[in-house]
Amino acid sequence: MIKQSGQLDRRITIKTFTTSTDDFGQINKSFSTLASVWAKVVERSGSEKEVSDQIVAVKKVDFFIRHRSDLNEQMRVEYNGKTYTIEAIINADSRESFQRIETRLTD
Repeated sequence: MIKQSGQLDRRITIKTFTTSTDDFGQINKSFSTLASVWAKVVERSGSEKEVSDQIVAVKKVDFFIRHRSDLNEQMRVEYNGKTYTIEAIINADSRESFQRIETRLTD
């Protein structure tokens, strides 16, 4: 939870999914930067799960940011050189001043 904006002390980058067409008519899918914002970072948990007969580590991290109306769950968050998949975007307070972005990092 955010009590004051001074807790937003980490810089994160929000990436949005884009498509473009090259000179040969091929569609290219990529992520481009939507915004670089200040955030509070809270590590929630870590676990392991089996994916395709391999054990992978899964880390859950919440990012608290100032409210933005242009976010969705198809976007990604980059922090400290790692890319986090967004699982949910939730209003973090009753005034809708801040949002909590629930993410997971899979190694």
